Amino acid sequence: MEKVPRKKKRQPLKGRTVLLILLCCAALAGGGLYILRSLPVSLPPVSEKETVLLLSRPEEDIASVAIAPRGGTAYPLIRQGNTFALLGQEAVALRSDILDDLMVTLTELPVENTVLQSLSAAQGLRPSDFGLDPALARVTVTYTDGEKKELRVGNLTPDEETPQRYCMVSGSDTLYTILEADSVPLLREMDSLRDFAQPAMDGSLLDRIEITGQIEWVLHYTPSGWQMDAPFSYPLSAQRTDALLKKIESMGFAACLGHADKLNLKDYGLDTPALTITLTQAATVITGETADGEQVSVPVPETVYTLRIGSETGKSGVYVQWQDQVFTASNFLLGFWKELEPLDYLLQTPVNLLVNDLNEVRFTRGGGTHAYQVRMVEQITENNQIAVDEYGRVLYDCAVNRAGETQDMDAEAFLAWYTRLASLAGDGRLPEGWTPEGAEKPRAEIVLVNDHLTRTITLWPYDALHDAIAVDGVALSYIRNTWLDEIGEAP
Repeated sequence: MEKVPRKKKRQPLKGRTVLLILLCCAALAGGGLYILRSLPVSLPPVSEKETVLLLSRPEEDIASVAIAPRGGTAYPLIRQGNTFALLGQEAVALRSDILDDLMVTLTELPVENTVLQSLSAAQGLRPSDFGLDPALARVTVTYTDGEKKELRVGNLTPDEETPQRYCMVSGSDTLYTILEADSVPLLREMDSLRDFAQPAMDGSLLDRIEITGQIEWVLHYTPSGWQMDAPFSYPLSAQRTDALLKKIESMGFAACLGHADKLNLKDYGLDTPALTITLTQAATVITGETADGEQVSVPVPETVYTLRIGSETGKSGVYVQWQDQVFTASNFLLGFWKELEPLDYLLQTPVNLLVNDLNEVRFTRGGGTHAYQVRMVEQITENNQIAVDEYGRVLYDCAVNRAGETQDMDAEAFLAWYTRLASLAGDGRLPEGWTPEGAEKPRAEIVLVNDHLTRTITLWPYDALHDAIAVDGVALSYIRNTWLDEIGEAP
């Protein structure tokens, strides 16, 4: 028969021990309350929600809306016919898309969750724990029959897969959440309402870009590619400049703060901007069709645009001045200007002109010069007709002759050699400011000529294993000194 274990007799607690336990409990309770108030409050919904609308009256019932963002400027919107205007600034045009978003929210704002049926009845919790006192935004809607409703929008709730914000409505002590997406129109500041025209740049029409300030860079367009003028003259990479032009085309602003002459530019870092960018757009002709079907062409003269980059807004944005107006813009769309590294845009392969963009090639090595005249000639079919492609475009062949000769040479031999010339690319960067010594003679020289430029590429002795590459007199990189032997003899 098994023995039944005997229960141990509990010893009575001594007075000192009891006191210590009470003190620990009090400390834990105080610490728990501190933690509760210092961390985001996460409470499960009190009830499974059925569809509850905090706001549900139609737009035509709204007489005015007053929005007071925390830390921002409060502004009232009043009805003006079928739309709304800023009180006291009725002549200021507002963005219709922003107003439309706001009206959608104000006419149908659904509750996502009911967190507490009565916030005041919840011990130890206050509106400030949820960002509701002061509220992130107070929105007061006044209806045409005199009814008023005030919304208070607060902090984001923690740990939600779908972002939500705490919210309360006047006349109720219930704590709700609404989707963050629904709260966005309620949190906009007044400056975001002003209507303005976004820049509409066409990169293919840009002729010149000049940047001064923290970055000094000047470049201009040629039919054979972009050329840098400052800090020194050098051809630029087509791929990199194309990428830059696409960023310029994508520029956009978030909000218009007003005309520059009516603002204190020092407040935005625009009195001494970090960068001043001047964009010159070439003259062009816009063609179109009138309502009557008539074809018209409108000449557009050369246009110069000025963009100034000021200080950061503190909200992942930056202040900018575009022409005569001041804006805020996101660093996502405008931040690339401050990150520019002009040396990253330099052309790495200076023999880059296509054959159909060549007039002449001169190659000098060892005291001898080979010169070639290059031209494009129409292809001729067996029937002695000009050859065209499936779209009717004329097809061309490359024809080459050596200087002083009347007969064309073997074009295939020239093209194969020119392709090897195009492999010229630096293996590394020269020390800044390097120049050849006076007694040195160049090992080779390549001259490319077309209708728009003459580019001279010179190979200078650099060290026992390398030659320096100078483009139009600017030496930036070096290449192995066996390269000249690798390309073979000129044809």
